[in-house]
Amino acid sequence: MIALLRGTLVDKQPDQIILDVNGVGYRLFIALSTYEKLPETGNSVQLLTITYVREDALHLYGFATQEEKLLFTLLNNVTGIGTRLAISSLSALSCATLVQAIRNEDLTTLCLIPGVGRKTAQRLVIELKDRLPPHLLHLSLASGQGNSTPAPAAAESESMANTLQTELISALINLGYKRPEVERVVGLLLRQAAFTTLSDGLRAALKQLARPVGE
Repeated sequence: MIALLRGTLVDKQPDQIILDVNGVGYRLFIALSTYEKLPETGNSVQLLTITYVREDALHLYGFATQEEKLLFTLLNNVTGIGTRLAISSLSALSCATLVQAIRNEDLTTLCLIPGVGRKTAQRLVIELKDRLPPHLLHLSLASGQGNSTPAPAAAESESMANTLQTELISALINLGYKRPEVERVVGLLLRQAAFTTLSDGLRAALKQLARPVGE
């Protein structure tokens, strides 16, 4: 099985990339957490991989960190989850948030994952709470928070906002939401200046999309 690939990033989308390895283009499915760590296309990148084989498909999944790969494996082994929902879980929640939610039996947070209802969230807790390895338990929710960066110039700021909006809409559609509803929610969040990063935007949008109509 292929465990690691290193090559040139040819194309990247919030849910998949194409990696040129010595002239062979590999398609790897990825989570948003991995997407955010990728360089610009044309640059070299190395990803940990898992090969998933079934009768009608052979899929490669790529991960920027060992923690993401391990969590994917754990999630995929939960009854009724599978690869699609496992990768969606890593897109909807950071590794630290996901681990904390499982440890604390936080079903509300786990239900933010598209396709996960209360029964599935309970199953995640039951099957994974006592199986999380020590180095995952030590993940810090504060990691990467509190860092400030200089504000960009107005034109650059607008360009970044447009890119962020496009990436967020694409990520939500790839998670299974309908474009009209996604565009409505993202537009609302942009007007509220509710996020500045793709991860923050995704989590804010998932909270909005999870609310009953009229709430």
